[in-house]
Amino acid sequence: MIAGRLWMGDGTDTAAKLLDPYPLTPAERAALVQVHAKAVQCRDIIMARVDKNDVGQSAYLQDYVQRSDEIFNKLATGEIPVGMANKLSIESDRKLETALPSGRLNDDGHAAGVRAEDAKREQATEALLEQSRQIAAAQPEPRMPTTYCNWLGNTLNCASLR
Repeated sequence: MIAGRLWMGDGTDTAAKLLDPYPLTPAERAALVQVHAKAVQCRDIIMARVDKNDVGQSAYLQDYVQRSDEIFNKLATGEIPVGMANKLSIESDRKLETALPSGRLNDDGHAAGVRAEDAKREQATEALLEQSRQIAAAQPEPRMPTTYCNWLGNTLNCASLR
């Protein structure tokens, strides 16, 4: 239900997901909460493995988890539009990638090199971000309130201009 609007990072995403000006509907929020609860279970297993195997990466992953939870909370409460949440998720993913001293992690929580498909996905993401910037720049001023967010550490601060 929510995959059509949320950034999946699997090569199926579009610039429209980055430009989505609306919050999730109540039904989509309920679905997000359910998916998030399952994701937290998986995340806890990965974090436990990382803590045992590579303490140095644990802090970076904890920061990533905190940022992800901030985005989830703002999206689940309707405080931010979907497009903004998608952009913030991409930004958070990139922060993790650059912060990890030995690169990205595989499914076991161990460092893994950059795979060709990951590099392709990153190029596609950058192209979609650029496309969304161009589309947004060509649009007339929005009539709806514009929400702006910035990170203060791993806390997401958002405000709407009316």
